[in-house]
Amino acid sequence: MDVRQLEYMVTLADTLHFGRAAERMHIAQSAFSTHIARLERQIGAVLFDRTANRVSLTPAGEAFLPRAKAILADISEASAEARVRHTASNNHLTIGLFCDSAGELTPLMVETFRRAMPDVQLSFAELSMVNQLDAVGSGDVDVAFVRSPLVDVRLDFHGLFAEPRYVGMGIHHELAERSELRVVDLADQAFAVAAPEAPAQWRAYWSCDDLRGEPGRVAAFVTNVPESLNAIAYAGAIDTFPGSATRFLQFPGIIYRPLADGTYSGVTLATRAADHRPQVTAFRSVAMHLAETSLSVVPDAVPFDHDAHMAATDA
Repeated sequence: MDVRQLEYMVTLADTLHFGRAAERMHIAQSAFSTHIARLERQIGAVLFDRTANRVSLTPAGEAFLPRAKAILADISEASAEARVRHTASNNHLTIGLFCDSAGELTPLMVETFRRAMPDVQLSFAELSMVNQLDAVGSGDVDVAFVRSPLVDVRLDFHGLFAEPRYVGMGIHHELAERSELRVVDLADQAFAVAAPEAPAQWRAYWSCDDLRGEPGRVAAFVTNVPESLNAIAYAGAIDTFPGSATRFLQFPGIIYRPLADGTYSGVTLATRAADHRPQVTAFRSVAMHLAETSLSVVPDAVPFDHDAHMAATDA
């Protein structure tokens, strides 16, 4: 889902005519129809009834329309707030992305910032388990979507939201028949564990050592998410993942099960401490605003609980 698709949907709901809606959005009708169909597939519901003579909203479309308008209004408001901070100088911003980043909110945040500060040149860097903090601290990236618990005196962490954790395993794993799992079920299982170079508390969190109270068995040490998925699919390992990752990381031979008593995974935006450059401040403002106003686009997400995640960090 992206901002353009929401705009197309709202425009079609207003005109109830594909040709006029496409003309209003300055796009070919065939391309416009493709975007509407793609949006419907992503949502999993038909939004418009199409007949030879008329177009009308379905009940699902009637329900979705107010939310689409609200998201576009939120984006407009966030853009305006960011634009106030814009300077006329030619700026650059490098965004660090780790795994699923901020889930379904990620494209909305990036597009809102791009619209608010069109003169800022954006670049993107894929982060790993072992470099996610150093990349920000060293200046290789300016802002980064990371998962708590993390601590680094060089950085500031801005909580966005949290979501439940899942256990990833092979389809033939002994736990695969369970509809949900608990931490006790994982006590004797071998994990794909982040390499020792990764932040220690973060490593313990994802392998559930923080909940077990001691380190568990290690099936493989990994430095990035693809290595973890390979260890799960081919080496019998298990690992835990945030809810967004289970939607984005569809890997042959792997299934995901809810971890019923696992603590929620917090998404944070990391920036260098005291980095008050306009583009950094504006991106942080956009991210936090949309995390507050448009969180419903991320299934099962809840507001970030700063105290809970600091407790996990200090454990």
